[in-house]
Amino acid sequence: MSKFDEIIGYEVIKKELRQVADILRNGEMYRHLGVKAPQGLLIHGEPGVGKTLMAAAVIESCGRPAFTCRKDQPNGDFVREIKATFDQAAQNAPSIVLLDDMDKFANGDERHPDREEYVTVQSCIDNVRDKGVFVLATANNIRCLPTSLRRAGRFDRIIEVNAPEGEDAVNIVAHYLKDKPVDGLEAATVARILDGNSCAELETIINEAGLYAGYERAEAITMEHFLTAYMSVMHNESDGVGRDDTADLCQLVDPHNPMTQVAYHEAGHALVAEALIPGCVSLVTVHGKQGNPRGFVQYCRDTSRPRLEWDQQRVMAALAGKAAVEHKFGVLDGGCRRDLASAFSGVRDMVVDLCCNGFHLYSAGMEDSEALHARQEQVIASEVEQYYRRAKAMIAANAAFLDKLAAELLFKRLLTDVDIRRIKETCPLEPAAR
Repeated sequence: MSKFDEIIGYEVIKKELRQVADILRNGEMYRHLGVKAPQGLLIHGEPGVGKTLMAAAVIESCGRPAFTCRKDQPNGDFVREIKATFDQAAQNAPSIVLLDDMDKFANGDERHPDREEYVTVQSCIDNVRDKGVFVLATANNIRCLPTSLRRAGRFDRIIEVNAPEGEDAVNIVAHYLKDKPVDGLEAATVARILDGNSCAELETIINEAGLYAGYERAEAITMEHFLTAYMSVMHNESDGVGRDDTADLCQLVDPHNPMTQVAYHEAGHALVAEALIPGCVSLVTVHGKQGNPRGFVQYCRDTSRPRLEWDQQRVMAALAGKAAVEHKFGVLDGGCRRDLASAFSGVRDMVVDLCCNGFHLYSAGMEDSEALHARQEQVIASEVEQYYRRAKAMIAANAAFLDKLAAELLFKRLLTDVDIRRIKETCPLEPAAR
């Protein structure tokens, strides 16, 4: 089993990495065509997505000796370590220099990239050019690196690795669940809930679920174990997670219950989002203690849909929490500040940047007049008002679904897309009018 086999998913990236390894392993074949090997490869992306494993796979596949450089010394000593690593690689060419977590080489930021360590790396790369030394680097944030270091001729190939999504995420979750006894824990459902999280986070949460199951002396890992682990790891929250088996479902839907308004607020978000884009909600929760209830809705973006459609859905869904509380109880919702900020920000992008309401509102980024700002703000407020009215009408048309969703949310505290689909079967959701 090769290192490439240890990388689950990422087929497009693995194909490019295998090509690089083949170039390094069979250089004569390429030189016969009058081309030369790239000088370097930079793999970048958020932490925990497997960049170092990908680099190791290239090294193993090409068969060259590798000399690794990581920041583990004070600045002056580390500069000397960089030079020594390149010298050693040149003496053992053909070889590879692995610069692991290169954006951590200096304590700089995006505004101060020209640090001594990066200047040293640049000069060392130039010194080993045409000496059979291939430079392989990983980084979390390449914006910390000077553009002169990232340019062609130093790093001819740059590959971005994002958090797994779609089939990649499902396959990775299935891999982590493969040798564990599970009961009702499906890889597809877990992947939807963890959409946008790194491979390391997926592995950690699934392992934590197993630890919860072990502590309970359970025979298998269940969805409840997984959700408890998810809330603990990702949201630092364990209070209120899990079913309240002692509660009467009818008594839970009580306007004097501190959780009730939060449940209707979150149910409103989920209702409108599902009505606009069916299947986009992966998780709905209310949690915390009675005196400080909280909640959120997690969405799984359908990348096949146009971005503008998704942006409009997010604006309406953001306003739906306020609309649901005011529709159900006839009172103003005091917990919608962040939702309103999100809605206004989304509409501002559409009005000012995308010119959805005409070019006369476009902001050129120069000295805009107060009159233009006033026109923009007036149109933005009017658009938000229209989105709010549509959200409220959608909630009124689906009042039974709202009540059912809020009641089950109060009872179970956490609902997945599986629960939402089940509720839809008994209480159909009226789709949004286009």
